[in-house]
Amino acid sequence: MTYATEHLMDLAALGRATSAGDELLRLLREGHALYHEGLTETRLAVAEQHQATSDHEVFALARQAGMPPFEGATREEALGLLALARWQETPAALAYASLAEHAARHGVSLVPE
Repeated sequence: MTYATEHLMDLAALGRATSAGDELLRLLREGHALYHEGLTETRLAVAEQHQATSDHEVFALARQAGMPPFEGATREEALGLLALARWQETPAALAYASLAEHAARHGVSLVPE
């Protein structure tokens, strides 16, 4: 398990234990950075894994993962969508989503109203 995964799971556990808005906001901010770190790592791994994969197949893989590339998308964009689909199913990303949902139930979000 990577640092980001462990830490995001810890943050989600801490989040479930509080309803204090300022603490939830702090946890979300910390988790947000880790979420994007994990997504970046996944993006690099997917690009490396599919170096020899044809463009056509990369686009097909993205569609199969439920992330159909938009018309005119580049190979890099299709790889990004494939990486996002894979990342969203990881324990780390699911932990962050759980934290964000818990915070939202308490009126806390990273997006100002």
